[in-house]
Amino acid sequence: MIRKTAVAVALASLFCMNAANAVSIYEEDNGDNIHLYGEVGVGGHFGTNSDYNHDEFYDTKGYVDDSFATLGVKGQRQNFIYRLELDYQRRNWLGGDGEFELAIDKMYVGYIFDDNHWIELGLTDTAFDEYDHFGDFTFNKSVETGEAGDQENTVKYEAKFEHLIYGVSYSYEGKHKNGSPQGDIVNGYAGWKSDFVSVVAGVEARGGSEGDSKYGEQQLFGLGMRVHITSDIALGFNGFIEDEDLAIRKSGDVYLAYETFRNYGVTLSGKYDLTESWEIIASANHEQYESWDVESPGFDYTELPAEYGKDRRWASLGFNFRPAKDIILSVEGRVGEAPEAAYAYARMYF
Repeated sequence: MIRKTAVAVALASLFCMNAANAVSIYEEDNGDNIHLYGEVGVGGHFGTNSDYNHDEFYDTKGYVDDSFATLGVKGQRQNFIYRLELDYQRRNWLGGDGEFELAIDKMYVGYIFDDNHWIELGLTDTAFDEYDHFGDFTFNKSVETGEAGDQENTVKYEAKFEHLIYGVSYSYEGKHKNGSPQGDIVNGYAGWKSDFVSVVAGVEARGGSEGDSKYGEQQLFGLGMRVHITSDIALGFNGFIEDEDLAIRKSGDVYLAYETFRNYGVTLSGKYDLTESWEIIASANHEQYESWDVESPGFDYTELPAEYGKDRRWASLGFNFRPAKDIILSVEGRVGEAPEAAYAYARMYF
């Protein structure tokens, strides 16, 4: 009984980092349980800049609302686990309309083999999605790695020991967040965590859409690191390199002439805990996509060159205030070639 209960508690923190205070609806001594969890956040982005907007926002204006809510239930019965999570979010991505939509974010069943190993099957995060921003301390995250994210028809295996972590997932007929097919997707990660330094590396490969969309084959490598200099000061690194095939021509409904584009991104960040409730977060960022470069053979000459050229750089400084462990108030300002001047959020978790 003790072992199964310990596993249930450990997995609860792994499945939803923001659900540490999940409401217990049902719990047995043998570890069987049902928990309700959620999040409510109000806030958004200020001074969104059309000159530096890549694919962050559906529109560029003085304020883009990014309020968000999540409600989920998760549980365990013997060694079987499950999770259903609903998100109420803005369609703020490029090509969206900024309106709210209700979507199923996760829906899976899984099985716990022992204290260290488990699997998930269904609609869930791909393995690398859990650590694609590892080492980035900013609240809203900075450089976008571009990995697969949540996918339907996914099988994921993960393991966690005292310091060592690793996982791998396979998604059948994966899709971009805009719904375009991307082919089968495989990704994984391996990492080492300790009180002083933690490192996680991840890889991803996708099979491509074979003419059904502009997304062809892809290979991605990412690396994240956190170093705790003192109990109050931490430094972080997050970066990726990607080779992505994109179609540069289309005939009717068929995409043709796939060219390989190389993309890079790096975030250096730092965190200083002023008190138990206040922390300062700073970052410096560099992002470079070959498709932005007018000298690239695959540049789309039907579009004007980006204001920032073939790369963009920006920095940020922000504050997080936690009046309680399940409440966070965050504000951050950005300078340089940033797609926004600032963002601010108030979020509560249960």
